[in-house]
Amino acid sequence: MQWYRRTFIPPNPPRVILITGASSGIGRAAALLFAAMGDHVTAAARDTGRLEALRAEAEAAQLPGRILAVTADVMDPAAMQRAVALTLAEFNRLDVLVAGAGIGHRGPLVEADWGALQTVMRTNVDGVLHSVRAAVPALRASGGGHIILVSSVLGVVPAPYAAVYSASKAAVEALGRSLRGELRADGIHVTVIRVGQANTEFAARRLGRSGRVATRWPTMTPEQVAGGIARALERHPRTLTLRWIDRLFIGLGQRFPGLMDRLLSRIYGE
Repeated sequence: MQWYRRTFIPPNPPRVILITGASSGIGRAAALLFAAMGDHVTAAARDTGRLEALRAEAEAAQLPGRILAVTADVMDPAAMQRAVALTLAEFNRLDVLVAGAGIGHRGPLVEADWGALQTVMRTNVDGVLHSVRAAVPALRASGGGHIILVSSVLGVVPAPYAAVYSASKAAVEALGRSLRGELRADGIHVTVIRVGQANTEFAARRLGRSGRVATRWPTMTPEQVAGGIARALERHPRTLTLRWIDRLFIGLGQRFPGLMDRLLSRIYGE
């Protein structure tokens, strides 16, 4: 936790942050980071045991910020409304939403299990919609705030054999752009963070064919991505691609789409 304190300036007064997908990976790292900075965090996810372990870790480390563990499935709009209501009851306000819950899929679209495709879209798109719709009234009541939508480089440069995941993240890109215009007058900033490969459980939990894809491509740690989220809250960018290598990937994919399609077909089709 000392690394966090050296790198980021603690907010004053503390913010109240709701993070979805907080039981593992990027969401978990972000919850610990913000609690270490003195923010109060509502950590929302489906896995109650992991959420309680996260809360216990923060308490054992005597972090200045508190973590409220809330069991919630982003696919359930009532669960997200409940998560916001519990946040307001505990902390009396909401300043930031980090929509981080997500799941991947790899494999040919036509042969894929329909239930798996529905799960990806319901988690990655409906889950963001339910989270935003639940959080925005509370953000407005607090006088404004910030929404972080966790996207992927594949939302900008879609990959063959990752069609539904790429489509879900392209939807997140569109939602972010539209919401900026809708919420500007409310003082609510919207940032889309484009994440490349990260060293988390995401690849192992991917539906269809699991496991890492581009094994020679460097990975980020969850803590690095969490640091990017913290920087986004300080600087309010429209979009943020965390690494130069991922910015290069996006640039080449947009400039040479045919070449990138052939390359990604080989990588994702292996």
